[in-house]
Amino acid sequence: MNVAVDIFFYLGLALFVLATGAALAYLRNGAARMLTTEAGLLAAGGVALLITFGLRWAMYGLLPLTNMGDSLNLFVILGTAIALFIAHSNNVRTLLCFYGPALAALYLFNAISGHTFLHEQPKPLNGVFLAVHVGLAFLAYSLFFVASLTSVAYVFQARNLKRLHTTGLFHKLPSLEQLDRSLFKLITYGYIFFAITFVLGFIWAHVDADELGARWWMSPKIMRALFMVILYSVAFHTRRLGWMRGQKLAYLVFVGFGLLLASYMALGLLQLEDFYFWSKAS
Repeated sequence: MNVAVDIFFYLGLALFVLATGAALAYLRNGAARMLTTEAGLLAAGGVALLITFGLRWAMYGLLPLTNMGDSLNLFVILGTAIALFIAHSNNVRTLLCFYGPALAALYLFNAISGHTFLHEQPKPLNGVFLAVHVGLAFLAYSLFFVASLTSVAYVFQARNLKRLHTTGLFHKLPSLEQLDRSLFKLITYGYIFFAITFVLGFIWAHVDADELGARWWMSPKIMRALFMVILYSVAFHTRRLGWMRGQKLAYLVFVGFGLLLASYMALGLLQLEDFYFWSKAS
């Protein structure tokens, strides 16, 4: 089964790379069929990665969510599904030119930095409650990731308007109003799911207090989660109240999530993600 895991994982990577090529072809010649091709390749690549995830689950009888490689796999799967859902309408389909290459880059990073995880047994999760908590967390992260890419598109479009550039990708992208609506929708759902995740996490920490160290709240993952709740609470409420929108909101979302994603990868590579979290590490 290890061979099958490798085949589907790298097949998915090839399909995401081809999807990036289709996006570049669209930017070069403007052929709408290239966006359809990109969407199809992303969907097929996502299915291949989902099969990889399922095979690892079947091999070990454990939900593969406890190391950075498996986590990034799920992140790419969910991010792809969200990106395809957001871009299914013709008037926002050009956002795939931002979504596809970014997802492919994340997939490639995982293949280069953490490919050895494919043949390692995942750690067990303590029950369904924790599995739901982790799954919702990754759904929220994926929504925020797609929101950050949407914010890049917003800034790109706003700058082109300011400079009176009316050629190239500019006239193919959605309007600023449409981009703003898509961005706020992603922030809203991400904020709701992550708030639920945050509450579930604290309930679990109280119920299974003996499993955690006395200083579990000092863990880097907890500090990052707290920062994320604050960041997206500010983004959601200031946008809803009309205090912040447009480029300011786009910059906040992009820079904030960029810092969070960089910290996650750095801590994962340094194996510090669970520092202070489990009783054996305290």
